[in-house]
Amino acid sequence: SACVRACRRAWTALEPYHPKEFAPALVGFFLCFFGGYFATLTAAVEAYRITGWTSTKEALVVVWRNVERAQEASAKDDELDEDGNGIPDTQEITTKELVVRKIGVVAKAVDPEQVGDALSAVYMGFVAVVATLRVHFAACVSLGVAVGDILNNIVDENLTPVLMMSTPKEYQKWVGPGVRYGCKVIGVVAAWMVQQAITAYHSATRGAQLFARGLLTYLVRHGYLGSNAIDEKGSVFNFAIFVLAMTGFYSQIMYGFRLPFPLNLVLIPVRLVEFALRVAVGAVGDGASVR
Repeated sequence: SACVRACRRAWTALEPYHPKEFAPALVGFFLCFFGGYFATLTAAVEAYRITGWTSTKEALVVVWRNVERAQEASAKDDELDEDGNGIPDTQEITTKELVVRKIGVVAKAVDPEQVGDALSAVYMGFVAVVATLRVHFAACVSLGVAVGDILNNIVDENLTPVLMMSTPKEYQKWVGPGVRYGCKVIGVVAAWMVQQAITAYHSATRGAQLFARGLLTYLVRHGYLGSNAIDEKGSVFNFAIFVLAMTGFYSQIMYGFRLPFPLNLVLIPVRLVEFALRVAVGAVGDGASVR
């Protein structure tokens, strides 16, 4: 609850600055210039937006309402003084008794059917995203293996004989498998780099749109521009988005899809989410085995 209260205070402090407008612009800026680093997270967000965001949003609203009801019931319980001695009952019991009492209060306030359905909707949305990412990843691995096979044919004809001649006889049996799997690893890495470049291009385009529209809405609200000053469907506005997207994409390539300092430290929580998604999808070995 302390975390929830801190988030509410932060949101209240930001409300005069209209975070609903500048937040998308800020997210768009990071997507445009650094989205390629978060290839899995970007793909997950897009997949979630298409497959499960509507149902998940409704489910989260239901969960939040139940959380609020539980908080209100707990606050009322903290004020109860049933023995009339002027001290709240919750301050006169042990920690174990307090935990049991609060569990009972929450159980009475929360609707288990609503919460269960809502959590099921959230879980199903997550499963849909992971399934989509696995298909993505499997396609990437399949492409990499195909490239590795082609590379292996070239290496096997030109380099393997040289390696066999320079390798001691007792170790020559490792040359063939080593070359074959090494070529497949190179192919998969190359395919992943291509996929990352495609994701970077997509994130730069999406980010440029979010940034331009969010910034435009913010400037119009604060009177820096008239409501009809810029035509969002006009060629000038869309050309500006294109230039911004290409600048962001070029910047990502120049940085090698890495985060510069200090963003690599500031965005550690987001990087952890990216890592967790890669781990969740990375058990993909069952869908695309490398033979």
